[in-house]
Amino acid sequence: MADSEAPQQAANPFAALGSTGAAFGGAGTGAFSFGAPVAAFGAPAKPAEGEEGGDDADEAGAAPEEECQAEFKPVVQLEEVETKSGEEDEDALIELKCKLYRFDNDNNEWKERGLGLIKLLQHKENKKVRLLMRQEKTLKIRANHIVMPGTKLQEHSGSDKAWVWSAVDFADEAQKIELFAVRFGSVEKAQEFKKKFEEAMDINAGLLGEVAKAEDGAAEAEKEAEQLAAEVAEKATTKADE
Repeated sequence: MADSEAPQQAANPFAALGSTGAAFGGAGTGAFSFGAPVAAFGAPAKPAEGEEGGDDADEAGAAPEEECQAEFKPVVQLEEVETKSGEEDEDALIELKCKLYRFDNDNNEWKERGLGLIKLLQHKENKKVRLLMRQEKTLKIRANHIVMPGTKLQEHSGSDKAWVWSAVDFADEAQKIELFAVRFGSVEKAQEFKKKFEEAMDINAGLLGEVAKAEDGAAEAEKEAEQLAAEVAEKATTKADE
């Protein structure tokens, strides 16, 4: 192992003593010994006549301890910073704990994406519903996509606790087609997720229908405006010729 990789070792405080341990014990032996406590420090002195014992006298004459009233302020004061998750403008239609998997096309195998909460979030203003899954503790985004109408939820390998679906995901801040599999702890939770997922598809389908109608209406209005402009221009030309 390189020196930079070696764990730092705590210094031994007794290593500096070396052979001088004789100062604490027998001379020249190198043995570490404190010797007899009376020989090293002397016998305790007897109190003089008329004097009380040392411990009792100290306790009687000592002033009572006073509580420290000093105040210490931190050297660096940090202001509280509000953090945003990006979910402040959305309502959770469902929120369940699950384990998410992603199919790896390169290795032709399922790989675990993360363990955490999967949510169906509806925007408060535009009412669109998206799916969001975050890794627990780190809160890293593992799935993030609009619930598109027509998405098919299929059972994974015959399990009634897992679903498989395909989506254009944006978890890595770039659109990418992913094949996901989600597994829940019970059949009830899996069925609850399926029900809410299908409701989300219906909501988004209705919104897309309204958008399509609005676009058709705008196109028709534009066409009528062009026809009206053409008629006005033709009448102006006829009047000028007269």
